Amino acid sequence: MSRTLNSKKSVGVFMTFLSGIRGGADVTAMWLIQALCGQYDVTLVTTSQFDLSFFNNFAGTELDRTDFNTRRIRLIPMPQAFPMSAIQEPLFQRTARSWAGEFDLCLSAMNPLDLGVPAAHFVSDFEWLLELDRNSTPSNATIQGKKALTLRRAYLALAAWIQDPSGRDVLRDDILVSNSQWVAAALRAKGIESCAIYPPVPWVHQEKAWESRRNDFVWFGRIAPQKKVEQAIEIVARLRNAGMDCGLEIAGTAVDKEYLRFLSNLARRAGEWVMLRGPVYGADKATYLTQFRYALHTRADEPFGITLVELMKAGCIPFAPNSCGSAEILNHPALLFATEDEAVGKICSLIEDAEQTQIIRSFLFDRAKLFSTDTFCQSARALAAGILDGQSSECADLTSLINSTSGRIGTYGT
Repeated sequence: MSRTLNSKKSVGVFMTFLSGIRGGADVTAMWLIQALCGQYDVTLVTTSQFDLSFFNNFAGTELDRTDFNTRRIRLIPMPQAFPMSAIQEPLFQRTARSWAGEFDLCLSAMNPLDLGVPAAHFVSDFEWLLELDRNSTPSNATIQGKKALTLRRAYLALAAWIQDPSGRDVLRDDILVSNSQWVAAALRAKGIESCAIYPPVPWVHQEKAWESRRNDFVWFGRIAPQKKVEQAIEIVARLRNAGMDCGLEIAGTAVDKEYLRFLSNLARRAGEWVMLRGPVYGADKATYLTQFRYALHTRADEPFGITLVELMKAGCIPFAPNSCGSAEILNHPALLFATEDEAVGKICSLIEDAEQTQIIRSFLFDRAKLFSTDTFCQSARALAAGILDGQSSECADLTSLINSTSGRIGTYGT
């Protein structure tokens, strides 16, 4: 991208597509643009012809079309759930690589991209690592049989040919930015260094007093099999059997219609105390979540879990698996469980203890402030400046720079 001597430095934010389904990665892309557009000439490179007003509402940003540029890579239209849609990534990557050299700084908003030039990549999950494993050893070979395995190998070979690797070692030559300390530690165990920046979570005002809230649970987020929503239904069913007068509402966008039918059947068999609600965004989300006292989060391998922070900021008390990102976010033993038995026991104990409930509510209120859009923006600017100004290209030095700008999140009891 040509620039005059007095113009701003250019930043390319690369995002294969924005869908409003994946949640965290879409929010990160929008807030990267918001954080950097005042100081740099920012361009979003994507395949999406997206509705800016929708994503402003979805992510809590306040971007105008004049704040940033958009360059769209046009691919063959294909539904996200269609098996061949995975081939879109190398198609996007190949074209994006031909543009990457035009920017002073390249940022991938969702997982590593082989852009052929130095870049920083925001890691949001481990699907890309799983895909690398599947490329070499298809995990479903014994189920699919030889014919399906042959087709799978041919498909992967085609994807690899389209991708046409640049030869750059992205995982070790570039900067990786994990969305939690747990993700950073997991990558480090594989010999991959990364710094950590927590995703941006817009503040949700606590508009409703505790006494006015429903004595019910909400499950909120993207409705997909890996989220294990059925476990939330089972936990609340057991609470009801133990004598607690409560219900469960499940709210969010369903990306798997078969799984949604499965949950609908479970809810119908359970009775009226289980309700399935569609997606809720923006101000409506804030108003909706503040109705509830309690929440359940049931994915045990969540790299971060933005919805957990949203629930905290809405004034709910969430309970979640004692693992991965959820344990890092909540960081309180009374709220974390390893089994359904433990979940039921801890929930009952807390509900019966009014004093402890108030202590935990105060703890969550203060902790939620640590996961802010301001903190993310400060960290993103520090990262960009650290790279562009040549302060460092090493993860350890960038981590120190980011922490000195935005502070660190402490642990329970400190």
